[in-house]
Amino acid sequence: MRLLILIVCLQAGSLLAGPRVVTSIAPLQELTASLMTGVATPQSIIAAGASTHHFALRPSHMRLLQQADLVIWIDSQFEAGFARLAETLPRSASQLELLPALGIDDHDGHIWFSAQLLQQASEIIAARLIEIDPAHAPQYRQNARQLVDEIAAWREQTLLQLQRQPPRFITDHRFSHHFEEDMGYASIAAIHDQHDDHGGLGELEKLEARLRAQKASCLLTLESTPSPLALELAQKYNLKVISLAIVPLDSPQSAPIIRRLQQFAAALYQCA
Repeated sequence: MRLLILIVCLQAGSLLAGPRVVTSIAPLQELTASLMTGVATPQSIIAAGASTHHFALRPSHMRLLQQADLVIWIDSQFEAGFARLAETLPRSASQLELLPALGIDDHDGHIWFSAQLLQQASEIIAARLIEIDPAHAPQYRQNARQLVDEIAAWREQTLLQLQRQPPRFITDHRFSHHFEEDMGYASIAAIHDQHDDHGGLGELEKLEARLRAQKASCLLTLESTPSPLALELAQKYNLKVISLAIVPLDSPQSAPIIRRLQQFAAALYQCA
């Protein structure tokens, strides 16, 4: 009798097991983890702090992807190594490429700095989770509503603070574009188009002209250490260098994806 009860319990547990979800990068893992709270924990391929632009899938990554029920990534140009991902995944795996799903075609994948895009991405991912795992649909819907509300509260609070203290900043590469379109506070310039590419001497002269015409307070970077060119410009124009990777948090109890937003806001406040 006890053996029979144990078998029934194991079968029931397997029926209610959550889907195996794999994301490309840490911000997507954090976003998806909030939506899957109480169901399962997604995994990430690219380690936090690693460059998405210089990444190649390894055999261990491929084994993880082969076992996935759902794979989520930004787009095939943002994550190097994912260009032919669709060809390597099993037919049973659901695939979600977020930029096309969001209607974005400029390949700037830093959507997690835009509250509005995060809200849209939350709803898109939740819908896909419900599609592949309808048994947990109520939990996904509840998690999505809660997360969307938290993001909206962050956006409202941050806008009020930025209106009092407008930031004056440059970035070491172009990662704040979606934030700027969402919130209406533009950077003075971006030094690199990508992590280590710049437009040559002519573009550098234009950038310096903008820095002379518009006084910036700080240089924002996603890296622990900015590029040599970024550090040189920061020193030349007396810019405070702020790495979002090490900005402290006032509310560490928040969900990780909300903490990313809080870190960005805390950095911007220092650029007033």
